[in-house]
Amino acid sequence: MGMAALLVLLSGLGLCGLAAAEEVAAALTLTSPVSCQVFQRDKSNQAAILIEGTLGGKADVVEAKADLLPGSKRGAAVNWVAVSASGQPVSGKFSGHLSLPAGGWYQVRVRVRTATRTLAEQAVDKVGVGEVFVTAGQSNSANFGNPQQTAKDERVVYFNGKEYVRAQDPIPGGCGGGGSPWALLGDRIVASQQVPVCFRSASLNWTEVAAWLPPNTDLYKNLASCVKVFGKNGVRAVLWHQGESDTLVRTSAETYCERIKTIVDALNQDATYQLPWLVAQASFHPGSGAPEQAQVAKGQQLLWTGKICFQGPVTDDLLGPEYRHDGVHFNQKGLEKHADRWFDALSKAFQWK
Repeated sequence: MGMAALLVLLSGLGLCGLAAAEEVAAALTLTSPVSCQVFQRDKSNQAAILIEGTLGGKADVVEAKADLLPGSKRGAAVNWVAVSASGQPVSGKFSGHLSLPAGGWYQVRVRVRTATRTLAEQAVDKVGVGEVFVTAGQSNSANFGNPQQTAKDERVVYFNGKEYVRAQDPIPGGCGGGGSPWALLGDRIVASQQVPVCFRSASLNWTEVAAWLPPNTDLYKNLASCVKVFGKNGVRAVLWHQGESDTLVRTSAETYCERIKTIVDALNQDATYQLPWLVAQASFHPGSGAPEQAQVAKGQQLLWTGKICFQGPVTDDLLGPEYRHDGVHFNQKGLEKHADRWFDALSKAFQWK
């Protein structure tokens, strides 16, 4: 049916030509939020949800609301509020924010209105306010565990660079095809905090810390990109588990500490906010000796005592076939212990109750 014919039909239903034209023209496309997206909560347990999209036509206001989906144990509904600039007509691209309490999943509804009618409306299911982490390091931070892991709670998601997907290994962005501790950690956080959790991996196998140095290494560029996609203050912390390869090249404690500090400082500048890091003590490698491992472990401890980074888990004592399936990478029990210790470290760093 052509536009003219459609307007005639609408006029026949009692709508004036101008009103009909407004109805037809108001095509609403949302680009944010998207399904299963998690926004980082702030110190007041809130987040400003980005409401962004395009309107084909003109409207007086963009409004948004949020309702808790069934089964959500934390959060609060928010009724319709204006998210576009007050008094400014809306046409083409628009952007605003909806403040939501920590919790979810939420259903977020967005509508565009004139003074007398709603022109278009869309809904997005499963939007959360909770915890967002970028994981980085080498193989035991990536997908070299065995077996693969899947989060039991659907509120734990991975971000693959384009969309938010179920937290099921292998985690997108991390090398390897096996398992990681992150889905298990997500389950522990959700059970404790009752908020959705998102992980984004920037890990690569067999990497010395020198390979991550800014500004031009590919690993640093990828890490910065993984952080910046979430926006300012959009990530709770970087979770760093790396160091095994540095024992093989005999990196000194002072050099290890200084190199991590260089990466942290550069990332803060690129992200435009102070992004916390949790650094694990990870120095064991069967191909290196105890003195070399002690140097790397000391470098990681210097980051803690110097308050450059928060203390992450110690995994150097999770050794042998009880915890590692190939002498280096974690088995089921090792992955569970790894996740438990990350949870303990995060709870201490951020005073979760």
